[in-house]
Amino acid sequence: MTSKELSAWVMALSAVVISGWVAWEASRGLPASVSEAAWKMLWAIGASIVLNIIAVIIGTIAVSIARREEMKDERADERDKAINDRSMRNAYFVLSLGLLGVLFWQAFGLEAVLAPYALFGISMLAGASFAVSQIVYYRIS
Repeated sequence: MTSKELSAWVMALSAVVISGWVAWEASRGLPASVSEAAWKMLWAIGASIVLNIIAVIIGTIAVSIARREEMKDERADERDKAINDRSMRNAYFVLSLGLLGVLFWQAFGLEAVLAPYALFGISMLAGASFAVSQIVYYRIS
């Protein structure tokens, strides 16, 4: 497993864990205001960043121990760049469709307090599609 694949796995798992946490919190009751909902999503994004950093560090250590050699971040070659480009295209497509859906949802009366949750969910879905695309493209190429 390369460092780029490890990073993609961490991003995918982080998206699932953080999205699950946000959904669990929302199931206990929605915030009273849009501002409060937005602050919750900002905290969730911060938690996602911290979780990614910690998981990559732990993953790198675990892979290095398993291989009995240091795991290094190799320089990106043409294959890596092509995989990144295709994965980014997929994520952009998911993000574009998701945002279009949220705009339609807003046009038809989405409660304002749900908008930060919808935007957060779409962003996490786009990030997860990027990571999963990278995993798939690395496996098939």
